[in-house]
This record gives sequence, C-alpha cells and structure tokens, in this order.
Amino acid sequence: MFGEFLGYYVQLLAIMNPFSALPTFLSLTEDLDEDLKREIVGKALIASLVLVAVFTLVGNYILMAFNISLPALRIGGGVILMAIAIDMLGGMPRTKRVEAQDIAVVPLATPMVIGPGTITTILLLTSKEPSPTNTGLVLAAGLAAAATTFLLLRYSEPIIRVLRQSTVRAIGRFMSLIIASIAAEMIAYGIIAYYHQVFAPQA
Repeated sequence: MFGEFLGYYVQLLAIMNPFSALPTFLSLTEDLDEDLKREIVGKALIASLVLVAVFTLVGNYILMAFNISLPALRIGGGVILMAIAIDMLGGMPRTKRVEAQDIAVVPLATPMVIGPGTITTILLLTSKEPSPTNTGLVLAAGLAAAATTFLLLRYSEPIIRVLRQSTVRAIGRFMSLIIASIAAEMIAYGIIAYYHQVFAPQA
C-alpha cells in the first residue's frame, strides 16, 4: 500500500512540477515583502488542497455526469499532459502577470499547480480502481504532493540561491520529460483500451 501511495505521490508531484513553478512564482512576487509572500503561499496551499480533495472525492461522479469513458479520458488527458510537457520544455511561461492580491488562487493554486494535467491525473487514478482504499491513497498522495510543492515555493529564494536559477530550470525540464513519458503511456494505453472497448466485442 505504501508503494502505491509513493507511486501516486511521485506522479502527481511530477505533474505539479514545483521546480518549473519556482521562477514564475519569484517573478510574480519579486516586489512583495516576506509577510505578504507567506500569506499568498498559505492561501494558495489551502485552495490547492481543497481542489485536490474535490476532484479526488467526486471525480468519478464527474465522469458519469458527462458520460466519459476511462479510455477516452486517458487519451484526452494524455494529449493535455503532452502539450503541457512541450510547453515546459520550450521554457514558455505558464501564466501571465496579474495583481499581487489576486495571485494566490489564480494563477498560483490553479492553473499553475493544480492545472488540467493534475486534475486529469487525479480523475484517472481514482477511476482505475473505484474503492475507498484507492480513493484514500490518491487523496493522501495529492495532498502530500501539493503540500510539498508549496513548501518548495515558500522557500523559493533560498533554493534559487543554493541551486542557482539555471539548475532549477534544468530540474524543471527533467520533470517535463517525466510528464511527457507519462502522457505517452496514457495515450497508448487509452488507444488500446478504447479499441478493445469499441471494436473487440464486435470481432
């Protein structure tokens, strides 16, 4: 069970990609004092935890409400993840500059950390085995990954000083490769499952 939790945690942390978010967070808060930065990180963490809990607990109902099959979600989610990975590899900004008082929830909590890729992955993980145990593992892993992400953002300036910005960006690029690999696997398994679901019964 711990191994499954760890696998979920690593996968969700890779998709949240805190090292990719570090430079953006610093640029958004560069003119703010430390107290305001701490307040923003705290509000963003709470918002992220709420989003993780909502999509973990009602994710299956969302799929049923829109009549979406798991193979279709895998393919669509894989395409979204691949687009996110390509965007990260290209070094393009994941958000636009906004007013300081607005950045805690949008864009910091979402879509910078809890974005389409994270939401899709949570839905996939909870849907593959709809049981209370699996849902609890996904929820715990998601909350832990979000907490880890914002802990890194809280201490972003010391991390940047120690690792240097170029190293942080390199780690972010590496994490994007992991996301691209996860996306490729999701698309491949989704296509295979969709084929068996639609065409195999008719064979």
